[in-house]
Amino acid sequence: MRSTILGILCCLTFAACTIAPDTVVMKDVDVSNWKESVSVEFNNDSEQVRNLSITLHVNSRFQTEQIALQVKMYSPDSLYHVEQVHLPCAVEWSQPTASSIDIELPYRQGVRLKCKGKYLFEITPLTSIAGVEAAGINFQANK
Repeated sequence: MRSTILGILCCLTFAACTIAPDTVVMKDVDVSNWKESVSVEFNNDSEQVRNLSITLHVNSRFQTEQIALQVKMYSPDSLYHVEQVHLPCAVEWSQPTASSIDIELPYRQGVRLKCKGKYLFEITPLTSIAGVEAAGINFQANK
């Protein structure tokens, strides 16, 4: 009985160690008005498929229903990709006393970063946005 329990615990520990956690990379921005580029790095060490979400830490001044961004991606092999995206931003304040929350805006699904190494992402709002305290990307393992 004891060896069975130890075996189960070892299997659970091994399984927990092999599941890739989400990687959220964020940088602070000008709290009064976000208008400058934010650069975040992601160190890719596998060809795992990922879902990417723009992550914003916002306060009660954030009243935007849609956000327009330019996203540039630089790969380790010196290639880059630039695109403009318009993402809906439905903010729901679960607690009336909350002063800030994190929101996730789905950006790209099923992305495979083929090169190993550091990817650089630059996120730039196309118009200034009030109420954003930090911006970045969630590199979520596609399960």
